[in-house]
Amino acid sequence: MGLKRRPIYVSQRENPRGDFWYTVRGGNGENVLTSKMYRERWRAIRAARAFIASIAPAPVTFTYWTGPTPQAERDGRGRGRVEHHTERIR
Repeated sequence: MGLKRRPIYVSQRENPRGDFWYTVRGGNGENVLTSKMYRERWRAIRAARAFIASIAPAPVTFTYWTGPTPQAERDGRGRGRVEHHTERIR
């Protein structure tokens, strides 16, 4: 029997000022990497997915947000609600 590998956790994060980034945590929960800041949520998610593809075939749990951004909420353009999604990859 082979060893079962702990998943790597990749999380897209954001703050109320409209900064978006992702973090990578090892199987023990410790942060091992924090990305640069992005001005759009979709760019942070795209960068996180590129990172996940580069570490294949490791098992990954990826969490990210969808819905109105903090800036859209402030500008009155935010409709709907922010939702947290989780994907298990490999």
